[in-house]
Amino acid sequence: MDRATNSGLILGIDVGGTTTKLGLVKDGQVITRERLPTLGHADEHAFADALADRAGQMLKTGDTLEAIGIGAPNANQFTGIIEMAPNLPWKQNVPLARMMEQRLGIRSVLGNDANAAALGEWRYGAGKGFDDLLVVTLGTGVGSGIIVQGQLLLGSAGNAGELGHTTLVMDGRPCTCGRSGCLETYVSIRGIRQTYTELCGDSDVLREEGVKVIAAAAASGDKEAQFAFQWTAQWLAVGLANAVAMTGPGRIVLFGGIAQSGDLLMAPLQAAFRKGLLNIYQGRVDLVLSELPADDAALLGAAALTTL
Repeated sequence: MDRATNSGLILGIDVGGTTTKLGLVKDGQVITRERLPTLGHADEHAFADALADRAGQMLKTGDTLEAIGIGAPNANQFTGIIEMAPNLPWKQNVPLARMMEQRLGIRSVLGNDANAAALGEWRYGAGKGFDDLLVVTLGTGVGSGIIVQGQLLLGSAGNAGELGHTTLVMDGRPCTCGRSGCLETYVSIRGIRQTYTELCGDSDVLREEGVKVIAAAAASGDKEAQFAFQWTAQWLAVGLANAVAMTGPGRIVLFGGIAQSGDLLMAPLQAAFRKGLLNIYQGRVDLVLSELPADDAALLGAAALTTL
């Protein structure tokens, strides 16, 4: 993969389940940011119209947009199509790259959102200098992007590296992907909320956004909350150790809501991860937190998709 970045103005777009973020990127910096609701549009065409309109509002007189990079769930980088993403409002295939090109007349590249985040970390964040890298997003779901010998791992459909949908527990928790026992169901924000609920029987936490309420309870001595983080760390360590056995990264970078819990997660995770690694990888894999703001990693990575 060429590490060179575009020198012109790039529009990076991160399509999320509820909010879509836009950023104008130049020389590896996000210089202008906007947000747009993903929900509430009549259909995917109305959403693309709104995206194009917001992009036009972001440009100043004299600005020339060189390309558009879009990160989205279930995105096929080879076709530019979002393929029936379960967490987006459109259940059919959406050729978003072509739709944006038609509206703005500018080359557009669509890629998996987790792959885009991995590119952002590799080029601009904690992954710089590591040509074998695993980047894992611990958010509402679990996303992952893998770089092997300086190449983004895409697979035959342009969306390889779905660590969150590897099976952790046979016949375990139901997952939004339609299967059961996926890693995502145990180590995502939804997963840790469910773990805490099972431990303490407090169903109210399921209505909370993020994990701050559980982190605050753990910090104040709540044993169930502390156990929830410890169990999440144990499950995540298994998933990461298995991923290392398959891809051999020199560094793993974590970011997202749960990663922001700091030592509540990282202290037990580091210990369990070292214990679970194959002997040949002991001392050879760093496990660190992202050095980029979450929005910037996604936007910079989306922009970087245009250089592949």
